[in-house]
This record gives sequence, C-alpha cells and structure tokens, in this order.
Amino acid sequence: MKKAVAIEAGTAVKFQLEQQLLDEEAKLAHLSDELEKIESALQS
Repeated sequence: MKKAVAIEAGTAVKFQLEQQLLDEEAKLAHLSDELEKIESALQS
C-alpha cells in the first residue's frame, strides 16, 4: 500500500513539474518574440 501511494505521489509530482516546465517554456517563447520585436524596432 505504501509503495502504491508513493508511486501515485511520484506520478502527481512528475505531472505537476511537467506542467510547470511547459508553462516556463511558453513564457520563454513569448519573451523571445518580444525581444525580437524590440530588436527589430531598434534597427528601423
């Protein structure tokens, strides 16, 4: 029983961390786009 609970907890934590990673990657992509816009504006 304890092992099953540990596996479930591990799976839940892994899922949460994967979601956080996806969120951070999305933020990074957005910031990268913003930076490209700014650099483009500066070159104009």
